[in-house]
Amino acid sequence: MSVTPITMLRLSLRLANTFLLELLSATRGERDFTDALILSALVQSNSAQITGDHALQLRYGDFDSAPPASIRRPISMSGLAASLGIPFETVRRRIKRLEAAGVCEVSAEGARYAEHILTSPELRRGMQTIYELTRTFYFRLRRAGCLDLFTPPQGPVWEAEAPPLRIVFRAANDYFLRMMEHLLPRVPSLSQAFILLTVVRINTAAFPDTLLGGEGLEVEAFVADSYRKPARAAEVAALLGLPNETVRRNLLALVDDGRCQRLSAGYVVPAAVLSRPNVLIAWDANLRDLTRMFSDLGENGVLGLWDAEMTRAQATRGRG
Repeated sequence: MSVTPITMLRLSLRLANTFLLELLSATRGERDFTDALILSALVQSNSAQITGDHALQLRYGDFDSAPPASIRRPISMSGLAASLGIPFETVRRRIKRLEAAGVCEVSAEGARYAEHILTSPELRRGMQTIYELTRTFYFRLRRAGCLDLFTPPQGPVWEAEAPPLRIVFRAANDYFLRMMEHLLPRVPSLSQAFILLTVVRINTAAFPDTLLGGEGLEVEAFVADSYRKPARAAEVAALLGLPNETVRRNLLALVDDGRCQRLSAGYVVPAAVLSRPNVLIAWDANLRDLTRMFSDLGENGVLGLWDAEMTRAQATRGRG
């Protein structure tokens, strides 16, 4: 029986942390975190019938193939509140505001994205960004050897001329929401969740993917804290688009809560925190969620397309 290398689990979560924050930035645009989560949940619900059907995935795979309202499942306010762990009144108020802005439409059945949004230039740009982020993430995992953790299946290669923007958008959105479901119950607030992830991202941004630490679960097996770059509050605020004072106040709360350490040069999430049991659980959750996302992309020909692109690029460089 093979044993999953702990170093690879740790590395995949480190790379996924960066990917998760990049997805957040692409999803929210100028909106706040709560609106971003609500819109992601709308996408997940509206796409439920499509993601479970291979033929529908291919039929509504590229941007110009927007799914009709008849197969976009609405979600109720109570359903949104329950799935996100957000108070019902907050969801109701936010949906009402998004409806007034023309982003979503509400009926007795629930809420879903407005028809015109599905073909808007803004959504096309967002989908293109998420497509490129996901492809880059896949290639990085592949180069680092992390794909061996979940060996995604390969279906027929996507052959249409237009890229499968909608397939990737749905899969990445589903991954984003699932990871947030694991994280949010463990952190006091949404802002603190993303601030904590951003501190980790800054701490580890300079780590090469070959810096793995040891195979053990003890603190000493993790990459030493001396390698972690302290994160300044202003740096975190700039990355998340939050006021400096909001970030500073939440960082101090995270320090008081024992989730973060304050140094003279900034803030660090140390190995002693990263080795806690609740963080270790995130390794397995991330593995399951990555397996699900890349299985979806593999079965629908996306990974075959990306692998073919990489092979062609390597051949071109070889001829050069």
